[in-house]
Amino acid sequence: MWKTLAIFAIGDLHLSFNKFVKLDEINPETDIEKPMDIFGWLNHYDLIRDHWLKQVRSNDTVLIPGDISWAIRWEQAQYDFDWIAQLPGRKICSPGNHEYYYHSKKKIREALPEGIEWIDADYTVVEGAVVAGTRGWSLPGDPFYQEETDRKIYERQAGRLRLALEAAQKDHPDKEKIVMLHFPPITKHAKESKYMEIMKEFGVTLCIYGHMHGKSAEDAIQGEVDGIDLRLVACDALKFCPARLR
Repeated sequence: MWKTLAIFAIGDLHLSFNKFVKLDEINPETDIEKPMDIFGWLNHYDLIRDHWLKQVRSNDTVLIPGDISWAIRWEQAQYDFDWIAQLPGRKICSPGNHEYYYHSKKKIREALPEGIEWIDADYTVVEGAVVAGTRGWSLPGDPFYQEETDRKIYERQAGRLRLALEAAQKDHPDKEKIVMLHFPPITKHAKESKYMEIMKEFGVTLCIYGHMHGKSAEDAIQGEVDGIDLRLVACDALKFCPARLR
């Protein structure tokens, strides 16, 4: 049974290992593809590893809200999750928009290494809190949102968040509620959303999200909004260092 001392978060790891490697034996020329180099993320997995090892202990928890692996198939993604599994702590993952290897919650839960959990439209318990998760989606009002193609996904993801929080409220009505999304629940272009409405309805106190990088990360809305503490935890925005939440 886990005894959580601290809760951390870091998303958008964007790993791409092509075989199993030990934490301290990575050869960037042979062991990993490098799709993030074009964004200036040079050997970013080393930075994640080093910061993680300095901060996270074996009985801490790390929330990882999506865009974990570039893999297309699970046979590729397993190397990235095996690498994460070697790091200390309990890891709780939820999907992003680049989880191409993810087709079945049941199958991925059966395949994940020990110490890694997967939540999507449901929740898990972390000490005195419940953590509910789903992917989220682009918001009406955002520049890249297209009503004809995005509305259905947006509504479906809002429904999945509601399912997760309804179950959490039913089972653990007195516990603090934390939400992990991949997409932000509001942006400077979309100052309200169904995600925010649902979180307010269920008394969520903290929402972490990723997805926003570079200039968009500078514009991310963070801090308390309508009683909910919003935090961007995309790894580059955190300088590749897990952020302590609790």
